[in-house]
Amino acid sequence: MLVKVLAVSTDHRDLRKAAFQEYAIVSCYNAIRIPKHVEPFQVASMGVAYVTAGLALGVCLGLTFNKGPKQKEFNLLENARMYPENVPDDIADEVFDAMAPCYQAQPGEWLLVSGASTITGQIVIQLAKLGGLKVVGAADLSSHGKLSQSLGTDVLIDLNNLDQAKRDIKRLTPGSLRLAIDAVGPESAEWCQQVLAERTSSRYCRPGHETPTNPLPVDAAARGGGSKLSHLVALSGKPGTYNPNIQVHTVPIKLFHTSPYVGGHLSKWLYELLDTNKIQPPEVEFVPGGLAAINGALETLRQGKMSGKRLVIRVKEPDVKIGSLSPT
Repeated sequence: MLVKVLAVSTDHRDLRKAAFQEYAIVSCYNAIRIPKHVEPFQVASMGVAYVTAGLALGVCLGLTFNKGPKQKEFNLLENARMYPENVPDDIADEVFDAMAPCYQAQPGEWLLVSGASTITGQIVIQLAKLGGLKVVGAADLSSHGKLSQSLGTDVLIDLNNLDQAKRDIKRLTPGSLRLAIDAVGPESAEWCQQVLAERTSSRYCRPGHETPTNPLPVDAAARGGGSKLSHLVALSGKPGTYNPNIQVHTVPIKLFHTSPYVGGHLSKWLYELLDTNKIQPPEVEFVPGGLAAINGALETLRQGKMSGKRLVIRVKEPDVKIGSLSPT
């Protein structure tokens, strides 16, 4: 039986796994099976964006998800901390010290997504909703309002005027707002940090975790996590200023391939989401020409002509049409 998989390349230093080549290898726990009814080229563009979104929510913000027929809970942050030997030193602070259990994201809380129309932003919104969060989507609504709304965003905010956007958020989102993910850049991340600083008005602790600690990290067993209440995940650059009340996170992307337990959970979950139509892949545009077309496609992206979409290049035309495949 022919099985098609999505290979997500997060291990860029290993040339055997790198992008832009006809043949590549992938670790078994990073190979994401594509359901039969899903067009493979439709999901070809969502791999890294999905992993980034999953780690941003599940590790940086500590959100708990459900998967499988029995909707079994899983928490990527707790999972990663159970196996410290799979956490490289350069991302250890993010995994062990950046989020106290007391302040992990909880269902019903608000999440600000700046850059809601980006590919990663689109997936963040959908996963956040599956995790029970309420989402404030900030984007250029004249171009991407309908798209952001179709993904389940609870409140839409126009980013064309940042001062007005801040006022709109205050007016439309009652209660506290202490979680944000920015997918645009340093200036947008700075704005998100300001929004969080002005909006954090209450403390929320998980039952049994009412006293967060922030010990000096001596070894893996002694690490406990920071106690800052508000959390910003900066995907495309950190804010230019430091706010002592805001914890700024960097997504530990390599955790996907260094930890079979984290990478395996994310891989199996994406198959389930695609199989049950619980996640909407981004809109893609196909480019013919194989490897020779890559530079031209990259230039198209650099010119900003594919906002909200992705380009997919067919490296090699299949010998058999997708629709005619049958088990052997």
